[in-house]
Amino acid sequence: MLQQLNATMTQTGQPEPQRLAKRLAAQLPCSRSDAENYIAGGWVRVDGVVVEEPMERVSDHQTVLLDPKARLEPLESMTLIWHKPANRVLPDEPLLPDALAAKWFTNSNRFKGDRSGVRPLKAHLHKLLPVSPLGTKASGLMVFTQNPSVARKMTDDAGQLEHEWLAEVAADPELEDEARRDAVLKSLGKALFFDGWAVPSARASWQSELRLRLAIKGNRPGQVAHLCERAGLQLTALRRLRLGRISLAGLPVGEWRYLLPYERF
Repeated sequence: MLQQLNATMTQTGQPEPQRLAKRLAAQLPCSRSDAENYIAGGWVRVDGVVVEEPMERVSDHQTVLLDPKARLEPLESMTLIWHKPANRVLPDEPLLPDALAAKWFTNSNRFKGDRSGVRPLKAHLHKLLPVSPLGTKASGLMVFTQNPSVARKMTDDAGQLEHEWLAEVAADPELEDEARRDAVLKSLGKALFFDGWAVPSARASWQSELRLRLAIKGNRPGQVAHLCERAGLQLTALRRLRLGRISLAGLPVGEWRYLLPYERF
């Protein structure tokens, strides 16, 4: 049963609503910063509804409840894994806007197989940095992080992180010839200069008549399309399956989950 916190009543008149953090700090009692941590941690209810914003205004007649399981601990920086749908436009901003994060990463589209055990909080959707973002037409694995060490690792070692891709190519009668298909793999396996950079060769294999699996270190925009064009192929769809240790691994399109400990770089 939740612990009820009785509101402090004023002597005269109708009091102005006050910030939830101030109300909670006075009634526990505790420091204002501790109250803010309780609220941001999702441990506080107002009239039966969880409120995670310390700045929320509450009136004295409203019932404020603190979960007896509440733990006073700092919020951890989170990393989210998302299966980006094709043609989903990412904003041209350094950080994902909170409103868009709240729209994309809801409780209803959280992956049912998420094994992280993390309680989702609104604070987890604040200041998310997209690392190794995908182009508009591409789909597949994307990573958003609040964790500076994850962001730094993925940025500093970007050229050494292996990306695994599934590439769909346009139909071509020449691809029915086995020698032509072998030539495509040899072309994809050659190193090249692209956009002024030396690009590592790709490990490639045919998955079906018009589908290739490629593993390449680094992710320069347009790199896979350029490799396919050099091999005489027209890229029609591109999906990222893996980024370093992080795998898409059955994550449905449009769904998300939290990063697991063993997936850390």
